[in-house]
Amino acid sequence: MSSIAKRYARALFEVAKERGLIDQMETELNDIVSVVNQSEDLNKILMHPHISADSKKQLFKDLFAAHVTAEVMNLLDVLFDSGRETELAAIVAAFIQQANEERGIADAVVTVAKPISEEEQARISEQFGKLVHKKLRIQTVIDPSILGGVVVKIGDRLYDGSIKSKLEHFAHQL
Repeated sequence: MSSIAKRYARALFEVAKERGLIDQMETELNDIVSVVNQSEDLNKILMHPHISADSKKQLFKDLFAAHVTAEVMNLLDVLFDSGRETELAAIVAAFIQQANEERGIADAVVTVAKPISEEEQARISEQFGKLVHKKLRIQTVIDPSILGGVVVKIGDRLYDGSIKSKLEHFAHQL
């Protein structure tokens, strides 16, 4: 994550915190990034260096102004005016990271071989939350190639309890 993205995110986060809009702005920013990522055409327009900032600003106003706060629209305007629209996803990631720190939450990606129940998710969240001293917000990924067990990624930490890695470790020892 670039230092530029962190600076923009920090400034936006301070405004969101001051106005009590952290959760709302996080949702809005996620929605914008999701729409951009899902639309190949919109993504191309956003990243295209020869499309004017004014054209991009107008397009994003038409698409999002009715659905997001003035603060989020102001961020988009500033990004377009400064030619930093390619940093949008990184800024959103940095904003979410700061919001999570403020709330004492960490995002975790839990990889399992087959779907797990909500009870199992809650147990995993509780156990790993104790390790990092935070409440976990879990996203579950199904990957049959791990064979069984669980792989938990929290930030830059990886806890690999998969059968696949245990078999690989055992084979390496032989």
